[in-house]
Amino acid sequence: MPGPEPVPAVPAATHYATRNDAFSPATTWVIDGTQLRAQDAGGPPRAVALADVVEVRLTFAPTRPEPNRFRCTLLTRSGGRLGWFNRTYQGLGDFRDTSTGYTEFVRALHAALVCHAPACRFVAGASPARYAVSVGATAFVALVIVVAALLLVINGLAWLILIKLVLLAVFLPNAVRWLTRNRPRPYASGAIPPELLPDGPRRI
Repeated sequence: MPGPEPVPAVPAATHYATRNDAFSPATTWVIDGTQLRAQDAGGPPRAVALADVVEVRLTFAPTRPEPNRFRCTLLTRSGGRLGWFNRTYQGLGDFRDTSTGYTEFVRALHAALVCHAPACRFVAGASPARYAVSVGATAFVALVIVVAALLLVINGLAWLILIKLVLLAVFLPNAVRWLTRNRPRPYASGAIPPELLPDGPRRI
């Protein structure tokens, strides 16, 4: 008879240093035993019991200056939210890629939560409501571009179609990439969707 599934080993203390934005202090997140601590220059470390984490959500969150941005968000039992990205803010428009440390920390956090918060939910992608809005917005914008192109043909302004086609060629692939990666679904703690982890350091 097979024995129980082995529990993943958790490092005694795992660190990830980052800064989310200009309005947040540089923070070092630390997995230490049964706690997740946030250490920054604003005061004493803040600690959250791993047992109080009820949900982990991984998302692909690109922006124009950060096309390879990913985010990990935690929801606690009290309704609090904690989160960080795979890069650190250094100044206006200046971000340093920290993908390797981010991925290692996210994997270690999953292993720790299996031990200390067995009921924790692991969710990939956007919330269902946001995803539905994004699908609708993408379909609407694509339809507007296509209709505008047809009207240009009808009115003898075919040369302007090139502009519309360029807009569609730029917009659609990025939108499809976001929708494909951020499809809402649960996942097992030991099977993190690879498309929701950065594929390595790169210049942002």
